[in-house]
Amino acid sequence: MTWYHYQMHVRQDWIKNTEFHPIASPKVLEQVIERCKRLVAQGRVGVVVFDLDSTLFDVSHRSFRILAEWMTHADSKDAHETKAALGEIKPEEFQYSLQDLWELKKIPHDREPFLSHFKNAKEFWRKRFFNHDYLEHDEPAEGAVEFVKLLYELGVQIVYLTGRDIPLMGFGTFDQLKKHGLPIELPRTRLILKPKRYIDDLDFKSGAAREIMELGEVVAAFENEPKNLIAMQKVFKPETMNIFIQTVSSDHPAPAGNQIFKINHFKISD
Repeated sequence: MTWYHYQMHVRQDWIKNTEFHPIASPKVLEQVIERCKRLVAQGRVGVVVFDLDSTLFDVSHRSFRILAEWMTHADSKDAHETKAALGEIKPEEFQYSLQDLWELKKIPHDREPFLSHFKNAKEFWRKRFFNHDYLEHDEPAEGAVEFVKLLYELGVQIVYLTGRDIPLMGFGTFDQLKKHGLPIELPRTRLILKPKRYIDDLDFKSGAAREIMELGEVVAAFENEPKNLIAMQKVFKPETMNIFIQTVSSDHPAPAGNQIFKINHFKISD
């Protein structure tokens, strides 16, 4: 039986049904550090894997910038009712999708004229969100840059494994990592992106996880999407720390996990 046949859960239901180690975020991060130190001291090759969107980077400002642009663009000139209902939006109000924002603002998106407005805004957002031109608006998650740099300085390999694609987001992603001082274009660093846009994230990350295992011993993998985290857990060895970062995630269902670690930030000390 494959894991697809297990009972599936979405977002908060997944969190409620998943078995997490009862360890606070700083302790989880300290455990990763200690495991990396032991491997390096023993002359073994350690690897730590990081997702990017909503893991190392907060993407809410990217969505905020795009929607703000839509509200003043010719595409939205007839969307008076929706723009009035949105009111003054803030980056922190953005969750995973525009639908989440519409629900937060209690704007219907299943009847006219709101349905047409929503489809228009979503298409405007989609074309820009998955494009390197808007990556400059992302901000590193709290403590993320310092934590990744610390691990790199310990001597382990850093792998950035992202669902972003090479054609539309490759150059922008590379520049983004360099801009914020994350280890890249250095020995022991690797950036893995989809070769094409429309490849299923789960299949892509499962396959990439198998390749990553050839690099060394995977100490930890950080991911905000439950379905990807569980899929990779089934590839990595039992001793790998599979770490869910509780930021925002899609509404794609996933089977409840067990022996999962959970963090809310990358600060080693509160």
